[in-house]
Amino acid sequence: MLRWIGKILLLGLISFLGLSYWKLKQIRQPIRPEEIPRWQVRELDTEQWEIQSISDPERKTIAWFRGNPRGLRCDTSILLTGVQQGKNLLDRSDVLNDPANTVAMEHPIREYVNKQVWLSYGVAEWWSVGELIRLEMLHTLGALQALLRHTNGSLDGDARFTEQVVLAGGSFGAPFTAALASLENENVSGLLLIYAFTDFEGLFNREFVRQGRIHYKMPSEPEGLVAWSKDLGLRALAGSLAWFLSTFLEYGEMEVYLPNIRNTPIHFINGRDDRLAPQASYDLLWNAAPEPKSDLWLPGDHINPGDPVALLQVSEYMYEWGKAQGLRDCEEFDSQ
Repeated sequence: MLRWIGKILLLGLISFLGLSYWKLKQIRQPIRPEEIPRWQVRELDTEQWEIQSISDPERKTIAWFRGNPRGLRCDTSILLTGVQQGKNLLDRSDVLNDPANTVAMEHPIREYVNKQVWLSYGVAEWWSVGELIRLEMLHTLGALQALLRHTNGSLDGDARFTEQVVLAGGSFGAPFTAALASLENENVSGLLLIYAFTDFEGLFNREFVRQGRIHYKMPSEPEGLVAWSKDLGLRALAGSLAWFLSTFLEYGEMEVYLPNIRNTPIHFINGRDDRLAPQASYDLLWNAAPEPKSDLWLPGDHINPGDPVALLQVSEYMYEWGKAQGLRDCEEFDSQ
């Protein structure tokens, strides 16, 4: 009897491990165009747009529009920044003499990163957490794709827009713009990656250790056996969590998508002391990106969305690069 129970338990364990491996393998696959859900854009007024999922109308986000003087058809840049609102970066660009179009989309994933969402999960949600995280990326790509098609004059037929659209991704927004530039390569004229990072395992590991030391008031250089043991435990836990999360998110790393971009200029803007994107991490992106490509290094750490001076500086460099590439131009048309 015990032997049969043992065999059943062993068979169950093997089945569980096999199913887990299959699920993980499917989750880690790069995004395919047919997976992206459809979203739609609705212009609420001259400055604010609503972007909404067609299949799941409860999912929506907003975007802010600047530019397009009456009687001009202009190139467009679409900004997707970090989890915080991208409107800060857009507002800083108001001082630039730039009549071309700029759209800043608020990250749709903002509510999902709220820890209360994770705390409410039951067994079924945790079993499907990989699929749920992937679904969030797909919907963000759907919203970004809707904006791209809405502002590309050759696709939408709107006389306000030319066929030249630049995707600009900052910080956590960069992986989404890089992925969409790969999947919609023929509709993207340029790609800007601002303070972009990859190597999720290394990133999570560094941040978990840093935040853990801050939370528990632990020194970065422990002294004594007790302090050393605590620090070792923290680093071991951080490493395990980092591996777990990065395994699910492998499909989101930009070096998966950058090699598929063709005939599209790519420009990187980086911080020399960026704790989220050290040199080794950036090298992965640079080596994966095809020509034509260029980069610009700015002093300091990762960009602070609350620093108006830093935001204005980045806006200026974005504008200068776009003008140099011929991607911030306007032409007259009959608006009547």
